[in-house]
Amino acid sequence: MNIKLNFLNYIDVTFEKLTSSSPIERKENGISFIQTGIFLQLTLMALSSEVDVETRREIDKCIGLELSDREKIYILREMISSLPKTSDALKFRLSSRLVVGRRWALKPQLQHGLAPAMRLRIDRVNTSDTAQALTDTLNKMVEKDSKGAMRDTFEEEELSEGMCAVLLSTMYVRARWRSAPTVLNGTHAFLDSAAAPQRTMRMIRINDIMRYTELNEWDAEAIEIFYATPGLSLLLLVPRGRSLRQLAGHVADTSIYHVLDRMYTLRVAVTLPLYTLRMTLLLPNKLQAMGISRLVDDEDAECSELRLSHAVQRLMFWAEAGRNAFKDDGIEWDEAPELELVVNRPYIFFLRRRNITIMNGHFVL
Repeated sequence: MNIKLNFLNYIDVTFEKLTSSSPIERKENGISFIQTGIFLQLTLMALSSEVDVETRREIDKCIGLELSDREKIYILREMISSLPKTSDALKFRLSSRLVVGRRWALKPQLQHGLAPAMRLRIDRVNTSDTAQALTDTLNKMVEKDSKGAMRDTFEEEELSEGMCAVLLSTMYVRARWRSAPTVLNGTHAFLDSAAAPQRTMRMIRINDIMRYTELNEWDAEAIEIFYATPGLSLLLLVPRGRSLRQLAGHVADTSIYHVLDRMYTLRVAVTLPLYTLRMTLLLPNKLQAMGISRLVDDEDAECSELRLSHAVQRLMFWAEAGRNAFKDDGIEWDEAPELELVVNRPYIFFLRRRNITIMNGHFVL
């Protein structure tokens, strides 16, 4: 079974949500964010066996796949087994949990089929506990899954009205570049939208064999930089101007295979920002915007059907120099590049493992 999973509407929904709630000077590009559409898609696929018929129809329509439970189990196993493993060159942590009440009777399809295939942990709590107790329990789960990197995910007020079921998705990625970067001296101008105040930041330069293409119809460029972990790369879509809005619209309307299929290989020296992104994404309103309303409908106070009263993605991504970086001494030791590219403005990125987008987002200073 050869299926390309795609979740571009999640990108569009997240961008629109974050820009609409941003201050005036950030309305054009919003704020930096990261998300993992593929694992939301896979998790929804797993949960589809536990919900009622109408909710399952909503999920299948959003995913774009109408499959039997057996076919879904096959896809889940294939996708999860293809993920990278933690090594000296990569720190990769992924965890998905469904937290339900102690008395909730899970269907065998989920408990013994789809959940194990997805590596979705099923945790049970006493939903009648105090908001403080529930908050402490959920926060400890995320902290454990991220090995202490992410804390304080929930606040007591969020659980003051109780809970039905909670979906927790946690991902941590810290990878080493294939070619050791040079940490540039000083700070460099970052060209945000015209309304934003002037900003500067630290940057690195990487000289390596990369993949590149011009996207003239999108008024942008694309560059793919490779990590030391085989098959792992960072794809950047960089507008020629300062605005991400038009480029984000193109990405949401098409597949990134439109970009990947036309890229070619050459030696590139790319200068890009140093940063670490931490993100907490609340999923219920995004799922509603994507057409999945019944799964997060809070009108069923008795929780007689599976309803996600809370659903969160916690993610952490490093774009760093790493221990193998060089200090800028003004001397170019690498081979002369065929192309120089300075990424000193907002851009869209996709962290990819072979043909799978593990994580994607926007970087805006």
